[in-house]
Amino acid sequence: MKKILLILGILILLPLASAQQVTVNVGDISGAQGGTAKVPITLAGAKDVGSMDIVLNYDTTILQAIYVENGELSKNSFIEANTANGGEVVIALATSSGINGDGTVAIISFEVKGDVGSKSDLILEKVAVNDINLVEVTATAKNGMLRVTEVAPKAGGSGTAILALAAIIVAIVLIRKRQ
Repeated sequence: MKKILLILGILILLPLASAQQVTVNVGDISGAQGGTAKVPITLAGAKDVGSMDIVLNYDTTILQAIYVENGELSKNSFIEANTANGGEVVIALATSSGINGDGTVAIISFEVKGDVGSKSDLILEKVAVNDINLVEVTATAKNGMLRVTEVAPKAGGSGTAILALAAIIVAIVLIRKRQ
């Protein structure tokens, strides 16, 4: 009977021992039409986080996900992402050393397609967090938004000027050869 009570006590207390809570946040950010916007996904209160699964939804008329990279907190973690499904970014992250503290865990790069003044909600549809012992961690998700605030400068600029200068030099050389 004592063994049964001991086992029941452990089973009741086990969830309390892993009552860690972490906040996963996508902040509000602005981006230039025709440019690339880097959207950070941050953690607050991480303690020995060993794995995460994240699904982020966005408006495909405003944005197109390009790629996902590790943030400062997860620089030694394995990260895999799928950006091929329009309107959805799926991220899986794993580490055996544990993620601790507050900061950026992933950065999603988006091509900004929307008109100036448009906006896209950045919705954390799914967030699953486990500690390094694969015990589920309570996660609170905070969504964000990207606003298109300006038009990105056109590519070219000094590169176009260099090409024009090269064309002038070639023309001068050809004229001198004819003389």
